[in-house]
Amino acid sequence: MRLLSLFGSLFLLNGCSHSLRFRASHFAVPVTGEQPWNGHIAVAGTPTTKVTVVDNISSNPPDRSEVKINDALDVTEVLLVGYVGVDASLSVLRSVDVFVDSNLFGLRWQFLNHDAKADAWVSAVHASYGEMKSTTSNNADEAVSKIKTSQGGLSVGYKFAAFVPYVSYIYETHDVSTEVTNSLGAFGPYDDKGTHQYVSVGLSSYRRGLMGAIEYSLIDINWDRAKNEKQNSVAAKLGFAW
Repeated sequence: MRLLSLFGSLFLLNGCSHSLRFRASHFAVPVTGEQPWNGHIAVAGTPTTKVTVVDNISSNPPDRSEVKINDALDVTEVLLVGYVGVDASLSVLRSVDVFVDSNLFGLRWQFLNHDAKADAWVSAVHASYGEMKSTTSNNADEAVSKIKTSQGGLSVGYKFAAFVPYVSYIYETHDVSTEVTNSLGAFGPYDDKGTHQYVSVGLSSYRRGLMGAIEYSLIDINWDRAKNEKQNSVAAKLGFAW
C-alpha cells in the first residue's frame, strides 16, 4: 500500500497544468487616422495575464477543482516581454480605422473632433473579436483550448501637436472550450468563461514617422470557479506610422 501511495504521489507531482495567456494591455487610443489610408504598424510588449483552467492534465479525470489567476508567474510574464505582439491600424473611412491587436481584429470610430489638428478633446469607441488556440503537452498527455474573445471600449484624451494623453475603459470576454487527452482516456470538452475589465492611462504619438506609446492598466479579472483578482500592467509599443 505504501508503494502504491508513493507512486500515486509521484504521478500527481509530475502532472502538468494547462494555462492560457492573454496580453495585459491594449492601447485603446482616442484618435484614428487623419486621412484615409493613414495607419501604423508596431511591436507591443506587455505583461501576461495567466489563467490556469486545468491543474493536472495527467490525472483521471483531469484536475479542474478551480481556475487560478496569475498563479506561479515567472519573471518574464510580469515584464514587457511577457507578451510580444503586433499592433496595426489602417484608416479606411473618415474617422474609422480597422485595427489588429495581436489575435484581435476590430473597428475604431473617433466620434469627437476628428478634424481637429491640435489642442482639442478627442474620443473614440472600438469593438473587436478574435479566436486563438492554446496547447499544453507533457509526453503523451495534451490539453487543447479554443478561445473566443470579444472586446469593446471607450477612450477619451486631449490631442496636442504630436501626442495624445488618454484614459480608456475596455470590457473583454473570453469563452474557452478545452479537451484533454492522456494515457487514461479523452476528457471534455470543458467550458470556461471569464471577463477582464481594463482601466488605463496612456500616452501615444500619432504623427507620421517613428511612433510609440506607453500605458498603465489596472485590470479586474473575473472567471467562473475563480477568485476575483486585480492586476497592474505597464506596457509599451514602438513602430512606424504613415
